[in-house]
Amino acid sequence: MKLVSNSDVEWIVGEGYRKKILLRDDDVNLKGGLVQLVEIPPHTKVREHYHKSCTEVFHVLSGQGTFVIDETTINLAPGQTLTCEPYEVHSTENPFDEPFNYIVFKTNVVENDLFWCSV
Repeated sequence: MKLVSNSDVEWIVGEGYRKKILLRDDDVNLKGGLVQLVEIPPHTKVREHYHKSCTEVFHVLSGQGTFVIDETTINLAPGQTLTCEPYEVHSTENPFDEPFNYIVFKTNVVENDLFWCSV
């Protein structure tokens, strides 16, 4: 068992988002497993990128946002869950006035597996 308090974990600022790493592979008994809390601020976009190894599962906690995965647009709201497979190019946008918060469950996480698409 492991209990993680959100208030005990520091934010890591990324390009258009911030995240808290809540659990790592040893914590979830899954090599390459990772659980993150992600926040996209209002009127912000995370540009297109992909992963060669990692599968991501996004579960929306609060706010609303838009994912574009391989040119398919998906509008997400609290309680919805979406997957993104390796090599699927994806971006996230929060065009609204409230933060967009979701949990990301990742599998097959490896070093240097984030590839930004050209601007």
